[in-house]
Amino acid sequence: MTDTPKEWIFDGGPAWRPEKALDALDALGVEARVPAFLTSLQATCAPADPLWFGQRLGALFVLFNPTRAVEPDAFRLWNDEATRLLSDLPHDIVAHAIDEAIRRCPHGFMPSVGEIRRIADPLVTERAEQIDRLGKMEVALLDPVATEQRMHRRRDQEAHLRAMAGLANQEGK
Repeated sequence: MTDTPKEWIFDGGPAWRPEKALDALDALGVEARVPAFLTSLQATCAPADPLWFGQRLGALFVLFNPTRAVEPDAFRLWNDEATRLLSDLPHDIVAHAIDEAIRRCPHGFMPSVGEIRRIADPLVTERAEQIDRLGKMEVALLDPVATEQRMHRRRDQEAHLRAMAGLANQEGK
């Protein structure tokens, strides 16, 4: 869905801090790309095109009703209502949720809007948290005091690692 590395967005604990995430990015050499990651992720939040919904939901309807004659007004009403209830979702998330709902469909009938939303809604929540955390990381990068403290902390850490490596080399001789 996105190539944003989860390990520095979700570090496994409730005490997430932008500085810890920025340190992880620095170790990967991509700290300067936070604004680009944020912009890219924000761009993925655009809802799906209504024309796409008409085509995708129409294909879904035909897939699950291949031999039944369908009243055109009933199809239009179903299509419009399903589109209305799903149209707030980002395109990539709703496309994935529809596909996944079809795969999971135990009853052999067309998945409901509720089944699609149960898959999509947690992904939307996760994306919102990713955007929020990337925003906090960007703010930390733009804060001159935090940036100075970060650089000082990293220099101290590098000096400590060099000193520890020197001790390890002396013990190995």
